[in-house]
Amino acid sequence: MLEFYSQRLNGVELNGSFYRTPPESTLLAWASGTKQEFRFCMKAHRGLTYSADAFDRVGLAAIIGERLAPLGDRLGPVLLQFPPARQRNAGLLDGLLSALGRPVAAEFRHESWFEDETYRVLQTHGAALVVTDEEKWPRAPFLTLGPIAYFRLRRGYDSESLKPWLADVKAAIASHDQVHVYFKHDPEAPALAEQLLQSAG
Repeated sequence: MLEFYSQRLNGVELNGSFYRTPPESTLLAWASGTKQEFRFCMKAHRGLTYSADAFDRVGLAAIIGERLAPLGDRLGPVLLQFPPARQRNAGLLDGLLSALGRPVAAEFRHESWFEDETYRVLQTHGAALVVTDEEKWPRAPFLTLGPIAYFRLRRGYDSESLKPWLADVKAAIASHDQVHVYFKHDPEAPALAEQLLQSAG
């Protein structure tokens, strides 16, 4: 299934790593079974952003960063997802990005994060600000903070409703080294991704 998928698209966003980081044998099997250009974007473990303040989140980030090392350059940005209850904490963000030591795309579900302080931390680490299209969450602005752009399109789309996003993706391609776009895990998602990939050029 993964081989079939990788023949048509350039990357995948993996949700299972939110609960458990895959073992090295699995990571190596994924890499060997897909084309060299295919990237794996792993959702960071929930302990990094959903746990209580007393938990050693930075220590866990360092462990996760090491466990993802076997993917090498096949690893896309790690998706670091902050829940609605987690308001802006630039110190935590900086600590997590430093400890992970991997490219990161940060998704914030509370609007307090959309401030210059946050953007400076992301820019320092070359991290992306995730732009998410989801009715329940505030949408981040599309900013060029580093070499990576990351979009999460979480609604139902047709050719017409996809057009504004196609324009943003094309703008991102012109201004970033890497552009990642992932749709909600629905049956229609692979076809939408292929359509966007072909249209964006």
